[in-house]
Amino acid sequence: MHTITLMNQKGGAGKSTAARTLLSAGDATGLRCAFIDADQTGNLADWAMRSAEAGLWAPAFEAYQTHDAQEAEEIAGELAAEGAIDLLLIDTAGDASRDHDAYATLADLILCPMLLSQSDLETARGTANYLFRMRSRTVSPHLLPEFRVVLNRLPSRPSAGDARLVRTVHSSPLVGVSHSEPEEHLKLLSASLQEREAYKMMDREGLLGRILTRHNDQSEAFAKNPKHILNAVAEAEELLSACLELMKGPRP
Repeated sequence: MHTITLMNQKGGAGKSTAARTLLSAGDATGLRCAFIDADQTGNLADWAMRSAEAGLWAPAFEAYQTHDAQEAEEIAGELAAEGAIDLLLIDTAGDASRDHDAYATLADLILCPMLLSQSDLETARGTANYLFRMRSRTVSPHLLPEFRVVLNRLPSRPSAGDARLVRTVHSSPLVGVSHSEPEEHLKLLSASLQEREAYKMMDREGLLGRILTRHNDQSEAFAKNPKHILNAVAEAEELLSACLELMKGPRP
């Protein structure tokens, strides 16, 4: 079982969107998935309920909601022991809770969604610094998971300011013991998420692939397979593939 923890020390950066997208990709590619909604907002759990009510959920997917890090650890342990899940997602609260230590150690990969703004860059950097400092709080720092920032809601035509911000992330050592002591580059995931109407549809209705299937079942031949949904499904699968590539093989 692979585990991805969605983490950012602020709300609104797109953790739940990334989780919904990864679950959609998992459904489209036949993975057995589960999620733990550990965010007080309950956005992911509420979405799963809406999706199920609309008939656009994967019945085999398992869903859990808890604000207790110890309970989340127990759930993850039970799922791993059962061996019935390929991918577990943990959606955490948008804060700097010490519970994040527990959620981080459960993960094979930590994804930090980031919008293209200076303030979101600073928050992503703060989240990365928090995880960097975990190395001094754990007995086996080499066992800590990979960390990647995933750019979210990218415009189809990035502005000069957007491009400059991305270059800043790539070129400047932004992570270390503190903001004033940078030692490492902030690592970006090779895949990203664009601003898409299909993701808003996903939020309203359910899993992307099932939205597409229902659309095709109800549409005339000439209107089947709309490009905007196909592109979103393809992007979701690219995101999942990039994550799985990082988690390939056993952890050290």
